[in-house]
Amino acid sequence: MLRLHAAQDGGLARVRLPGGCVTAAQLVAIAAAARHGNGIVELTSRANLQLRGLPASAGADVAELLAGAGLLPAPDHELVRNIAASPLAGRHPAALAETDDVVAALDEALCADAGLSALSGRFLFAVDDGSGLTRAAHADIALTATGADSFALLLAGVATTLAAPPERAPALALAAARAFLALAVPADGRAWRIADQPRATRDVARALGGELARERTTDDTLTLDPSMIVQPDGRIALTALPPLARLDPDSVDLLARIAPELRLSQWRTVSVLDCEPAAATALSRALEATGLVTTAGSGWNGLSACAGMGACGKALLDVRAIARRRAAVRGGDAPREHWSGCERRCGLPANAEISVIAHPDAA
Repeated sequence: MLRLHAAQDGGLARVRLPGGCVTAAQLVAIAAAARHGNGIVELTSRANLQLRGLPASAGADVAELLAGAGLLPAPDHELVRNIAASPLAGRHPAALAETDDVVAALDEALCADAGLSALSGRFLFAVDDGSGLTRAAHADIALTATGADSFALLLAGVATTLAAPPERAPALALAAARAFLALAVPADGRAWRIADQPRATRDVARALGGELARERTTDDTLTLDPSMIVQPDGRIALTALPPLARLDPDSVDLLARIAPELRLSQWRTVSVLDCEPAAATALSRALEATGLVTTAGSGWNGLSACAGMGACGKALLDVRAIARRRAAVRGGDAPREHWSGCERRCGLPANAEISVIAHPDAA
């Protein structure tokens, strides 16, 4: 938000949403900010949003809009407020614990610690409710519920012997982050993430009085697709998918009218929680009216693409246009596929079964 990233289609501002949580008022501000650029609002694989096509002169106005909506609470920590969380926040049938309070406390304590602003912008925290929807194995530091009253600590996807109750779990995660920062920096200076530094998982665990529990942790197996899921309390969690993870300002404004709060996921979905069963169908139709996909049978399900030609100077093809043609002919149960405009394969989902890469000769 504070330093626009230069892309081929203009400046790019990333809006960090700890836990993927965004309120209606914040969505209105995001829509207004997006209108300063080319109107493209993207969902990211870390459950954040980014605004594209912003002129350099719009940076201050965009930051002011977003700060006014509470989206910039700690400017010095803006780059490190990377906290993924279970998108249904304890409401999935497989969930073991609630996560909202843990996420809020973790974000608040992170922003209050001046030393932790030294973390890399790539460093990722995760808080999983036990359902496995957070991709905790891909986070630097993860708190994974093992029961209603306990969160286990994972380091770069490796389980440790360390755990804490919900009220102390954020402190455990931040102690791990401090221990990582205290490690000697490699000669090449590229220890941005725990996995970048040999033996860092072991050293961090031992610094906290623990050990590694086993060599590696199994990757999360669940995927969040468009659906209606019955919560343990009988209410409904509605999940919808923006095609190719993009929205426009008008769609964002419409989403702001649907519910007081929405949850984004690392699967680039949008969820409305705690819906009364009698209202679920009408809410699903309202999501469809914004252009979102609400059924798993759509060809858009499991289909993704990078920014592509026109947005990225390295892209060799307009892979987004190709992906749109693919959506019309593939089924919702087809293998998950990602289209990349160059060999860097930006935005490649961890669960992609097919990866299509533009070849220089194709241009």
